[in-house]
Amino acid sequence: MFKRVTVFLSSITTKREIVSEEKITFKMLEENVFQIACGISNEIMKNMLEEYDKQVSETRDKVRYRHKGYETTTLKTKTGLVEYRRAKYLETKEDGTKKCTYLTDEALEINNVGQISSGLIDLVVKNIKEVSYRVCAETINNSTGVNISSIGVWNIIQKLGEEIKENEKAKVKAYDEDRLEAGKKETPVVYQEADEICIYTQGKLRKEQIKRYKKEHPDEEVPKRVRNIELKLGMTYEGWENVGTNRFALVGKEYVSGYMTGEEMAEITNANLYSKYNMSKVELRVLNSDGGSWIKQLVTAGVVHQADNFHIREKISTHVRETEDVNILKEMFWKREYKEMLEYVEVLKYKYNGEIEEIEKLNKLKTYLEKRQDSIARYNDNPEVKKKLAKFSKRTGLKYKNMGCQESNNYSLITRRFKRRRMSWSKDGSENLAKVIATYASESCTDIMENLNLQILPKEFIEYAQKHIREIEEDIKRKKRNSKHLGYEFKQGKITYPNIRNILKDVPISELAYR
Repeated sequence: MFKRVTVFLSSITTKREIVSEEKITFKMLEENVFQIACGISNEIMKNMLEEYDKQVSETRDKVRYRHKGYETTTLKTKTGLVEYRRAKYLETKEDGTKKCTYLTDEALEINNVGQISSGLIDLVVKNIKEVSYRVCAETINNSTGVNISSIGVWNIIQKLGEEIKENEKAKVKAYDEDRLEAGKKETPVVYQEADEICIYTQGKLRKEQIKRYKKEHPDEEVPKRVRNIELKLGMTYEGWENVGTNRFALVGKEYVSGYMTGEEMAEITNANLYSKYNMSKVELRVLNSDGGSWIKQLVTAGVVHQADNFHIREKISTHVRETEDVNILKEMFWKREYKEMLEYVEVLKYKYNGEIEEIEKLNKLKTYLEKRQDSIARYNDNPEVKKKLAKFSKRTGLKYKNMGCQESNNYSLITRRFKRRRMSWSKDGSENLAKVIATYASESCTDIMENLNLQILPKEFIEYAQKHIREIEEDIKRKKRNSKHLGYEFKQGKITYPNIRNILKDVPISELAYR
């Protein structure tokens, strides 16, 4: 059992080798110890897998699964390649058909992501949201004992993304058919926001977009915006938690991302909320958005809709020429003088002497504000809502503030990853990556991942690991006890370590001489 472990332990550089080495750095020492630790870890994993395979073999349905010998395979883990032997079976199905199967691999769902451990998958996801596939692979290779390529990382993300899509479809279907289990968590308020970013397409999709535009506009040059595609991101949360002086963090964040209609996002969002919360306890639900046509489909019964203040301020800044007038309109907005804002836009038409270009921009601004007259007021301006929020805050300890977190979350989750260096994407590849990033950033990520078709190691593995670790510890302790009686052999006799210590008590080591 400890053959490999002993080999790794014996490979540790001895004191004499370190002294005689011309040059040794801490990096070299660290790498040596790291490789030893990975080797021990891989040996433990190998023994765990093979012992679990024995347990599966003993408890299997021997009529249905006929033992056909053993085969060796290799599993990629955070500590490197683990080679293990597992039994092969001939399965006889109910319809009489037969196929070869590996029960251990099926039980651990190893084959679903190409024989890669869940620990390695976590490393991939944590890195891929910040860096490219190539850099992600290099980072993992340099910090772990595994060797994975950029294509291997890409395959993992695509597999995860497709699994998340299937999970969302299944949850929505169960919700529509009233089969979805209701959540138990209670919250009096649910906040909801949504927006999209435009990213560049590539390959076949880009060619189709350009071809379509040329057909519709034969006499025009194709603008760059034609190859854009809207990647949507929706989020829900419960409120704000005070985490420091004037510092707040969102509580209960859940994300939904992908290329979808507003109706599809609403279905996924409602199913997610239903499976997480006891919705009968939710007394206030607020949607904050820029008022886009697709986002309006997110407004369901009982939802308070308000226009996003960031987009209102941005519209003012881009459609009003003078900085002074921009500041006046923004001040009116903060003072809740919404009618006065429309009147002042009319005044500006005369102030700018009726210039055609400026008039067109001001008309667009006025139309934008008029369309949002029903949602421009802040949800917490209502006196009754204010009283409720104060009562909720005492009960939950959370703060209930003005909304407008979507732009920040857009940037931190998907904008920074998808729009750096003017990158272009395929539709399926970008959607799968966005879904993986959004899922892992959600509070219910653990619950979601449990429903995916990925490996979940059985509890017995913990017992196996503890058992092997105890055996290794006992083996090391035994060697230490035996080393106390070791010594140096001479023609005249033997000097042991205890004797050396006694000699050095009386005579300094510099004065020792052979007599």
